[in-house]
This record gives sequence, C-alpha cells and structure tokens, in this order.
Amino acid sequence: MYSYQLLVGDPSFVQSQFLRKFSTATISKRSKSLASLTGDIPLAYDDQFEKPVWPWKGILVNIPTKKRHDGLCCTGESGPQLKDELIRRGFNPIRVRTVWDCFGHSGTGIVEFNRDWNGLNDALLFKKAYQEDGHGKKDWLSGGGAAYSIFYAWLANTDDYYRAANYIGEYLGKMGDLKSISRFAEEEARKDHKLVVRLNVISENIQSRLRMLEEKFSKTSIKLKCETEEKDKILHGYNQGGLNPIAM
Repeated sequence: MYSYQLLVGDPSFVQSQFLRKFSTATISKRSKSLASLTGDIPLAYDDQFEKPVWPWKGILVNIPTKKRHDGLCCTGESGPQLKDELIRRGFNPIRVRTVWDCFGHSGTGIVEFNRDWNGLNDALLFKKAYQEDGHGKKDWLSGGGAAYSIFYAWLANTDDYYRAANYIGEYLGKMGDLKSISRFAEEEARKDHKLVVRLNVISENIQSRLRMLEEKFSKTSIKLKCETEEKDKILHGYNQGGLNPIAM
C-alpha cells in the first residue's frame, strides 16, 4: 500500500500516465479526422492534374475593387476584412492574402487553411459550398462574374499552381507544393509512428526509473521493519525483566 501511494505521488508516475493518454488520444484524434474525410475526398485528387496545393489554399476571385481618386491604382477589401467575411459565412480560414499586380488590387485572394487534416476538411467544405452554389471554378471559367459583388472560389490545385504567368501561380509556387491526399496521408502516418515510438521510449525510461524507486523503497521498508522489530524486542525485554533499555 505504501509503495503504491509513493509511486502515485511521484511526478514521474504522473508524467508516464500523461504520455500514455496523450499518445493514445493524439493518434485516435487523427484517425477520426481521416475517417471523417474519407467520404468527402474525390478519387480524382490522386490524379496528377488534380493534386491540391499544400498547405491547403483556396482561391477567391471577383472581389470588388475600385480605382483610387488619382485613377492610377485599384483598391479593394483587405485580407483581414475578407477573412472576417468568410468566417461570418461559416468558413474557417487562418489567413487571406489579397493578390496585387501592377494595377493594384487584382480582385483575387488566396485563402489559407491549417496544414493538417482539419485544415483539409475546412478547405474541402469551402470548395464544396461555392461549387454547389454555382460559384465554383468551372462556373467562373465558363463566364461567371456577371454579379460583380459575388465571390467565386475553389481549392487551389495543379492547374492554378502551374500558371506561372500570373500572380496567383507565382505565389502558389513560392508558398506551397503540390501534394496528393494519399501522399499526405502517408506522411501523417509516418509522423504518427515516429511520435508513438518516441513516446514509448520516454515511457519506458520513466517506467525503469519507477522500478528503481520501488526497489529502493522496498529495501528501505524492509530495513525499517527490522529496526522496528528490534526495538519491539528491546522494549518487550524491558517490560518482562525490568531491564534498562538504554543500558542494553
């Protein structure tokens, strides 16, 4: 009983239990994220022409612009303003960057999402919402934009990435990379495996220390027990024969 109480109160024991729970919870959370996305990821994304840009990015076009008073440059909503507007619409971007060219605000923007499974889920929901609303990439390329104030948006992919002739392609080439969902899943699986191995090593080291502490405590308990028994014998002899325990 005393050994158990000592170990439970030891910081190493608490840390060991935390590491076990943390590793299990982390892997479980990532697995659930992957499972929730399985039904939403088109198989076409594994094709070389449909690889999305990673970290996950969306493209926003048809942003209203207007010329400044001097008539030399266009202005429009800033990145933070566009981000707030997208959040109000129910999306979850981490940043929006407006694209500027030699004429000023180009009326386009890059929507950035988290680089993990949650970010991919947010990016796919972003793409799906505009696509189902008739304001996706195909709608824009087929002559969209009649309504000046309505955004068109899609998930940046291979086609956008290799458009080096425009500012969007140039930005995507500098700040991102093409990555299929299957490749991303493999990389995340390797990261999870390395994390589990590292946490297991830490846990084993802590368990080894706990065993040493338990062994030390056991020896101390035995020694204390022997000393207590010896003391009891001396006191018993004193009580029986009237001997002075100090003299003994």
